[in-house]
Amino acid sequence: MLHRQKRNDAASKSHGEKMQITMEEKEKRRVASRNPTEVAIACRPFTSSGAPHTADGVMRNFSEKGTYIETSREFKLGTILHLRMVRYPPRQPSLAAEALPRSICLAEVKWRQEMVGENTIQYGFGLKYLD
Repeated sequence: MLHRQKRNDAASKSHGEKMQITMEEKEKRRVASRNPTEVAIACRPFTSSGAPHTADGVMRNFSEKGTYIETSREFKLGTILHLRMVRYPPRQPSLAAEALPRSICLAEVKWRQEMVGENTIQYGFGLKYLD
């Protein structure tokens, strides 16, 4: 079982503090409703200095404003990521394009959480799309 701990500011990160956010607090801050999904993704920092390694992960939900992903690689707050879907979810013919996740985009890391398991560490990221 993974335990989720959210870090969302430089002060708590620098002091090693971990902040837990309740679902109710998250819902109050949300601007757009979330659509659950499970899509294989690849992401990497968007940078002009070299070719950083790509991290594989999973998109767990999305909205018109952003997405939530999980990966084994840690990214800093404020990092701009190049995000690409690797395996597309099954599409229902009745769904509009806006009801589907973006297949490729740039997004900024707005918050992150560390999820610690018995033998693994995963990271969850709240990303805001850059239009």
